[in-house]
Amino acid sequence: MRKEVFEVYLRAVNGAYLAGDATEHTHRPALKTLIESAGKNITATNEPKQMTAVGAPDMKISRRVRRTELPFGYIECKDIG
Repeated sequence: MRKEVFEVYLRAVNGAYLAGDATEHTHRPALKTLIESAGKNITATNEPKQMTAVGAPDMKISRRVRRTELPFGYIECKDIG
């Protein structure tokens, strides 16, 4: 992952935080962009359908292999502070 991508993420989160009215949902688009820039065919799905084995994660991270989306991680988002 390029350093510039992470810096863009931090600027987006910091700018929203300094506005004073941000919630955990405010920061999710920046996080999605950061995660998807980590590698080819990576997808971050915000608010995926509820998963029984892992509860109800805020984001599902998957990688497309041929025509199949293979999940390999889940994220629970929290607000800053």
